[in-house]
Amino acid sequence: MDMRQLTGQLMSVRIAEYLAGDPVGLFPTPRLYPPAGPVAVRALEERARQPLEAGYREFLSLTDGLDGFGLMPLFGGKDWAEEDGPGTAALHYLDGLWEAGTPVDVGLPEDVALFPVSVNKDVSAGVFMLHRPDVLPERWWWIGEGSSFFFPTFVDLLAFAIDPLSSAPREYVD
Repeated sequence: MDMRQLTGQLMSVRIAEYLAGDPVGLFPTPRLYPPAGPVAVRALEERARQPLEAGYREFLSLTDGLDGFGLMPLFGGKDWAEEDGPGTAALHYLDGLWEAGTPVDVGLPEDVALFPVSVNKDVSAGVFMLHRPDVLPERWWWIGEGSSFFFPTFVDLLAFAIDPLSSAPREYVD
């Protein structure tokens, strides 16, 4: 399935959840944004200090983020443009994870590059892009509410968000 179809399927699922909510509004309003241009994508890659994973780069060419990815947004370049924007809270969450030793507890190397691409409002769950290609086959880590899941590609992450029974991601790095 290509990224356009996968993003559309995710939006369909999230819109159905939103409309089925009692009361409506229990879930965040699903929303796509205009695509990120090449300059915004390069700026995001520089901020991340790692190459953007191919699927995430393709996602950004369709939408510069998404509201309603479960109970949290998927960030685009726009989320890092403001000094006190969502990216700032995400970096605080990442700092807290490092202070608690959580990345090492799940088997990540101490020198892995982690960059937040999604964090919920209460800063208790998030998705991080990983970069340590010589050691890790995965590029994505979804953590929160006592769960820890690793995904090789952004496509795998989105497929899991649409249907958690579609795959069995690793919970720890060996």
